[in-house]
Amino acid sequence: MNSPRFALLLSGLVSFVALGAAMAITGAAVPVYERMFGIPTATAGLLVSALWLACLAGVVTMYFVSEHVTPRMALSGMVVGSALLAVAPNWSLTLVGAAVFGFGYGLSAAVFNARLLVSWGQTGPSKVSMLNAVFSAGAIAAPGLFGLIGGDLRPVYWGMAGLSALGWVLSGPAGQVGLVSRAEAGGLRLNLPVLAFAALGVACEASLAGLGPSALIRAGLSEGKAATLLSLFFIAALVARLGLVLFAHRLADFAVYVIAVAWAAVCGLGAATLSAAFFFPLLGVSAGLFFQGAFVPATRKMGADPRVSPIILGVGLVGATLGPQVFARTMDGLGSHGFFWLVAGLMGATTLAALASWRGMAR
Repeated sequence: MNSPRFALLLSGLVSFVALGAAMAITGAAVPVYERMFGIPTATAGLLVSALWLACLAGVVTMYFVSEHVTPRMALSGMVVGSALLAVAPNWSLTLVGAAVFGFGYGLSAAVFNARLLVSWGQTGPSKVSMLNAVFSAGAIAAPGLFGLIGGDLRPVYWGMAGLSALGWVLSGPAGQVGLVSRAEAGGLRLNLPVLAFAALGVACEASLAGLGPSALIRAGLSEGKAATLLSLFFIAALVARLGLVLFAHRLADFAVYVIAVAWAAVCGLGAATLSAAFFFPLLGVSAGLFFQGAFVPATRKMGADPRVSPIILGVGLVGATLGPQVFARTMDGLGSHGFFWLVAGLMGATTLAALASWRGMAR
């Protein structure tokens, strides 16, 4: 038993629950801060921007200093940031807390995904699947807890701080396990096709989660029904990620991505032509597969250089930022089911491109 390797895994699992909670609770926090501080929606929305811009800054930072960042260093930002959010007496300090947490988020995502994949060897993809699964669990649990306690954000933030602190404690023996230095890696091999696939997959995932409820309402469903279907969507994503824990190491790396985009194309077409209510939750399966389906083959293609993980995550963040904007600006002119036609068209074209690239991706 390799105790540093298990320390890395346990620390990552605990910490990624907090990351998932942060992703889910941020949107719910915006109207709370509007009321709490008497600010307009546009101002309260800066909370989301602060979190994700700081996350991108953390990923960019990892590109330059990843060989010197330990799991504990990465998790420190999450601990401090979530504690600041829990105690913040004013809007300015709230934004500082979101930015500090977001920076730690970016560092942690780059540290744990890459080092678990390397340190666990053949079963590395399954360990990355475990991170994604507990991330989904945190994303499902946080809004539920928020509702049960009457819309009070502080217990959620304290819970995130506690989980991050526990991850910090558990990561003590991990040190630099799973880190491959630049000298050992033999250089950085940029692969633009696999990065393009990563950006498209994450862009679709972010658009489904962010615009899915609006698309369902445009298709004629009530707000309550749309919210229920979104919950089912996230549950389907969690189930898919749990499935990867068992089977990811038995599948070809790029096969996971091909399955994800092909399934999204079929379900998008079904939602556009048959039943949005039936097929939208099933799109959660693809959402649960997109990240790993791109991250693992991209890492295999581009090598073990410590800059690889930040590059992949950075491209994913760009896709997650731009994708919903493109979908939102395009869907209006395509009718009541325009969003789902876009999903079907984009993912159908991506499936064909992925199949055409199969040999190159498999080498």
